[in-house]
Amino acid sequence: MKRAFVFVLGFLLSGCVSQSVRNQQQGEINQTIPSCSSQRQCDAAWAAARQWVTQNCGMKIQNYSNDYIETYNSIGNSTNTSCQVTKNPHPNGVNSINITVSCANMFGCTPDQYQSVIEFNKYVGEVVNNFSPIKIGAMMGMADKNGKVVENPSYSAGLVISDIQSGSSASKSGLLVGDIVTSVGDDRIRTQADMTEAMGKYHSGDSVKFKIIRRSQESLVNINL
Repeated sequence: MKRAFVFVLGFLLSGCVSQSVRNQQQGEINQTIPSCSSQRQCDAAWAAARQWVTQNCGMKIQNYSNDYIETYNSIGNSTNTSCQVTKNPHPNGVNSINITVSCANMFGCTPDQYQSVIEFNKYVGEVVNNFSPIKIGAMMGMADKNGKVVENPSYSAGLVISDIQSGSSASKSGLLVGDIVTSVGDDRIRTQADMTEAMGKYHSGDSVKFKIIRRSQESLVNINL
């Protein structure tokens, strides 16, 4: 009896994933959480999230709204996965899309819940990228009119440039680190969501006027995309 117990315990432990592997998986999950900004981008991402849940979660969808997806719970000792997805707004106008995967079996889910989250992030992230606007090669964040970074959109005068990629449209146009972008074409810019929405209207080869604040002075910069 004791030998049988040791054998079963050893078998169960051999099927466990090491903590180092779990840490690596969690790190990948944290770095790949999909996020969207524009309405077009978020609509596509949310549709992709629902499709992934329908095709990959072990339980059927029970509740669905524009910011929440929930399947029925995994019951008994089942290894079938249940899923909950939320769309979470952030002050800068970006929405993150987070999934939780679980099951009723204490020894693990089929498929593995960590790997499921990784696959979800990858799938939805690819859809977000497909609906991303043209990038000008500049890193930006919300700032007041003096270029001080702010967290609250109410205090944002625009997006201050913190880094410019060499050879990018931003670099070629003469934009500089420290410039504050306040409008793109006819669109007022205060948040990253504003920028994504505005840039989504343009295509490669278009010429776009950026209004900026540089050294407390407003000026226009023409950018060829």
